[in-house]
Amino acid sequence: MRLRLPQGFATVLITAALAALAGLCALGGATVLERTGGWRTRLAGEMTVAIRPAPAGTSDAEVTRAAEILAGTRGVAEVRVLDRSRVAGLLAPWTAGARGPDLAVLPRLIAVDLDGRAPAQRQGLADALSAAGIGAIVDDHQGWRRAALDLRRQAAAPLLGGLAACLAGLAAAGSLAVGREAERRQQALRTRLRLGESPGDCARGLVLSCLPELGLGALAGGVIAAALSLASGLAVPGASAATFAQPAVILAAASALCALVAGAFALVTAHRRTRDMEP
Repeated sequence: MRLRLPQGFATVLITAALAALAGLCALGGATVLERTGGWRTRLAGEMTVAIRPAPAGTSDAEVTRAAEILAGTRGVAEVRVLDRSRVAGLLAPWTAGARGPDLAVLPRLIAVDLDGRAPAQRQGLADALSAAGIGAIVDDHQGWRRAALDLRRQAAAPLLGGLAACLAGLAAAGSLAVGREAERRQQALRTRLRLGESPGDCARGLVLSCLPELGLGALAGGVIAAALSLASGLAVPGASAATFAQPAVILAAASALCALVAGAFALVTAHRRTRDMEP
């Protein structure tokens, strides 16, 4: 016994798949932009000072003195001394997880939050510490900020390309759906045109007959993209409602764009096909 699928099922399935991929591309792009932008903003507002370890290790008194000098420097809002265990955790990927006695030879780190209105400069902090005879390296996170910008650029091309490819596929799906419907109604459309009905009215009828399939597919694609985003961690279960607001808006906008593109190309195809049928 042959299984007969409902008419238009293929259109709904293809539209849903393409709309889901388009929604994920849009959501992924927005996530990359937001997170890399947040990283760059946070990194621009702080610096890290590494006190060079002496042969016998860096004393707490020296670290405290360095922190006091930094706190008294113009353009510094707050200073935080990181304890040895946290420094070891941060440097573990580069130190093969040094523990125990090895902690003594690790540099001591001081996090410096800058004044947002008149932030201190890297050279100013370095000069203040050097004048006090403290050997230190001041990192203004320029390298990390460039890395975040490179990540944004590298992720933008494939995500935009994927979104464009999905929209092109949706345009084709809309055109094919209307073309299939025009073939099915060809005799009736020719009769209506001979009786004086305008091609525009016939075209609108064709599009309206296909819109439920395209709209349902776009809606289903948005739901699928939302489920996949939850499963992949783009949205974290248990988060506040505000956390879900932005992804929901992005997915809704992507679904609406998918439906609009498919509907627009369906309308163009419908007008072309009905003009070809004119007597």
